[in-house]
Amino acid sequence: MSKRKRVSVKRIIANVARDLMLDDVSLHIDSMIEWSGEAEAFIGSFDTYEKKECEIDVDNYRAELPCGFYQLISLKVGDKFMEMTNRDFRHFRKGTYSTNGNLAVAESAGEYKYSLDNHFIHMSGLKSGKIGISYLGVPLDEEGFPMILEGHEPAITSYIIWKMTLPRYIDGKVSLHVYQNLENRWLNLCGQARGHDNMPDTKEMEYIAAVFQQLIPPPTQQEVYNNVPTFKNKY
Repeated sequence: MSKRKRVSVKRIIANVARDLMLDDVSLHIDSMIEWSGEAEAFIGSFDTYEKKECEIDVDNYRAELPCGFYQLISLKVGDKFMEMTNRDFRHFRKGTYSTNGNLAVAESAGEYKYSLDNHFIHMSGLKSGKIGISYLGVPLDEEGFPMILEGHEPAITSYIIWKMTLPRYIDGKVSLHVYQNLENRWLNLCGQARGHDNMPDTKEMEYIAAVFQQLIPPPTQQEVYNNVPTFKNKY
């Protein structure tokens, strides 16, 4: 789990409502949550998503992905890791032929392979049971709302305000320079958030310095004899 603190997207919604002086945000909550996820993806922080592990049930050769799922890392049945396939007739072994007329599932496939489609994992060789998955997911609060990294609030708030201004800009109610200023503000805050996230902390800087020092060749005997300053003792 990431050590970075997180805040609920409800704080972002409150910030937008305050800045735009909205009396009722109920009509925009779903859009704000979706735009918050878009903004987090654009910022592209390493800690945006959490690495999670869980067991899910397989029923009729498919399993529903958990809430907040973003990207699959690995999948296993017992101690056996399954391979992903994207080929046609993926529920059959290569070279087999079925006469039962069912092209969706082959009972005797026997191979543990899977594919992802429409928020489901489709299996071959496993009609029912449990599988373990490791994946990147969106962290959620106790009410099921997504969490975002602390420090990203200004950038995400500016992104939502910019997106909410688009319909009025299209209708001619917002001038071009105002719309562009909102876009530029989002881009600047996005870059600041990404740069802050990518900046190494003190321990990481010490590790980088140690690695760099190991790459510097030691002084030769002639340099030591002539007391020639080297990079290590010069800096």
